[in-house]
Amino acid sequence: MGQDKARLHGGVRRILHEAKAAGLSPRIVLAGPAPRGAELQREGWLDEAESVIDDPADATCLHDVLVEVLDGRLPSMILTPCDAFSVDQAMFNRLVAMGVGVPLDDEGRRQVLFSHLPEGYIAAPNESRRTEPLFMALKDHALGTEGVKLRTVNTPEDLAAMPSFQAWRVEGNGP
Repeated sequence: MGQDKARLHGGVRRILHEAKAAGLSPRIVLAGPAPRGAELQREGWLDEAESVIDDPADATCLHDVLVEVLDGRLPSMILTPCDAFSVDQAMFNRLVAMGVGVPLDDEGRRQVLFSHLPEGYIAAPNESRRTEPLFMALKDHALGTEGVKLRTVNTPEDLAAMPSFQAWRVEGNGP
């Protein structure tokens, strides 16, 4: 992307605001390797977070981070990646209402990084160190056309192609 996706207008600050508006608590941010969490907090990006967790020192991929963090001690939660620029209060409400499980996007693909996890969820490591198997035991939930809001952004082209869901805005998530 050429820049930190968490710091984009549609990134972590907006996502935390939408989660808070939906009444989600706790709002826990997995910040990445230290000192990134402290930097994001100092810059005001995480003001609506209730907890910030740095990656474990020995983590080399998302699988490692999730296995370490999802160790059975956390409350029920909705996972949300920082590049989910279309997730809004209505989508958070929908993810809560679907119950525990993995939502399917508008094309029927499992979107494990938007999973609604039960209290005490444990992510058991897998030999391939892939993220998807960590959530295999969770039920799928079809969201139909609403699933389009689960798209994430990995390239500038993805960002340019993001549909805007904000009324009265030409550009998606501007100030």
